[in-house]
Amino acid sequence: MNLRILLLCLFVFSSMEAAYVFKNGRLIDSKDIATLPVEDHYNLGVQALNKKDWDEAVHQFRVVTINFPQTSWGKESFYFLGVAYFHADDKDMANQNFSSYLEENGHPTYFEETFQYKLAIADAFKKGAKRHLLGYEKLPAWMPDTDLALTIYDEVINSLPHNELAAKALLAKGDLLRTREEFRASIDAYNQVIRKFPRSESAAQAYSLISRVYLQQAEIDVHNPDIIPLAQINIKRFAQDFPRDEKIQKAEDNLHEMKEIFANALYETGQFYERKKQPKASVLYYHTAINQFPDTKIASSCKERLDALQPYVEEIQLK
Repeated sequence: MNLRILLLCLFVFSSMEAAYVFKNGRLIDSKDIATLPVEDHYNLGVQALNKKDWDEAVHQFRVVTINFPQTSWGKESFYFLGVAYFHADDKDMANQNFSSYLEENGHPTYFEETFQYKLAIADAFKKGAKRHLLGYEKLPAWMPDTDLALTIYDEVINSLPHNELAAKALLAKGDLLRTREEFRASIDAYNQVIRKFPRSESAAQAYSLISRVYLQQAEIDVHNPDIIPLAQINIKRFAQDFPRDEKIQKAEDNLHEMKEIFANALYETGQFYERKKQPKASVLYYHTAINQFPDTKIASSCKERLDALQPYVEEIQLK
């Protein structure tokens, strides 16, 4: 059974309990047909929101947005429908309706509030919230979607470029990209925070998070010590901009851990050549580890091996 047939079956199954009518060029659940004037449905929706009756609020504002989408009540109701869906824990439908609210209103009353919700929705998708198949409410919410989280973060960043919400979105975007091991893009997001909000706590946090990205890179790419100078530059800039920040020490600790990782990679390679009965090659790797990372614990282990291999050290005349 291909996907289209499966989705059709799911749609038919979900529709068995509901009657549909054709209105405004589309099929509408009969439960969403207006039975009262628009302002009455709108007011019932507001009352349900105030009572935190999210399901009833969803119902009333669906009625308004479906039957009266071009009225002032209808355009405003997209926002409240998004709020109701958000609290009913349907982040996908909440995001769709917040987007509709922004599209339908040239000067939306709840502009910043909408993006506060959108930021929270993106965070939810980052943590594994599910989307409905094909974006259709009647189909199950099966699909995790971190790409949508990134899209929403960019919406927030572009719509409120100088607002603290943009800083939060950039930090969250960088964190998500780091977990996806998209390190360059992650660092770029953090650097945008530093450039746009240079003296903020968010900027200090970004410097700290960049040091974590470099550490994670080192853990994955243990033979790429070129990361070290980049991490050192980050710490230097961090200390210049925030000389008293406690997180600088953590960045220093991350740098030292990176050095241990790279030194250990050299040590393990030396060990490999010892097992292969190639002591001269081993000596070169131990010597490199000591020269490049002298203040590491691994350097002490390398010195012990060089002492044990002293004849070969003298033979290749290492200084």
